[in-house]
Amino acid sequence: MFVTFLVTTCLAALAIGVLLVLFRLAGRAIPGFLIPATIGVSILGGVIYLRYSWADTMIERLPEGVEVIQTFRDSSAYEPWTYLWPRATHFIAIDQPTIAAHPGLPGVYLVEMLLIAEGNPTMTVPQALDCERGRRSSLPPDTELNPETLPDELNWQFDREPAYLFDAVCPD
Repeated sequence: MFVTFLVTTCLAALAIGVLLVLFRLAGRAIPGFLIPATIGVSILGGVIYLRYSWADTMIERLPEGVEVIQTFRDSSAYEPWTYLWPRATHFIAIDQPTIAAHPGLPGVYLVEMLLIAEGNPTMTVPQALDCERGRRSSLPPDTELNPETLPDELNWQFDREPAYLFDAVCPD
C-alpha cells in the first residue's frame, strides 16, 4: 500500500512538472482546473496500471520450478472498468520439485500448493492427490511432505476437483 502511494505520488508530481514545462514553453498561463485534473488522472492511471500488472509481476518473481496452474480474474463495483477487462486478483501455483510419489500407494502424489492473492500473505497448502481414484486431501498445515508416511486420518474430497490441480500433478 505504501509503495502504491509513493509511486502514484511521484507519478502525479512528474505529470504536473511536464504540464508546467509545456505551458511555460507555450508562454501561456495554466488554467486552474488543469492541475487537480492532471493529478487525479495520473494517480488513477498509476493505480490501474499497478493493479493490472500485479499478477504478472508476482509470477515473474516466483522461484524456478514453481508453476502457475490457475489464475483467477475478478471484477468489482469500485473498479467499473474491470467488468469489461477483469483483472487477475489471485492465482494458484505448485512447487514442481516438491512433487513426490508415495512408494506404498501407487498413484498417490504429495505436492505443495501455493495460494497467492493480492494484499495477502502467500499460503502453502500441502496436498495429497490420489490420481487413480480421483480424490484429494489437504494435509495439516505443518505437515512435512514425506512420501514414506501420510497422516492416518485424511479427509478425502472426490470428483477430481479442482481439475487444474490433477491435470498439473497427475501423469497422463
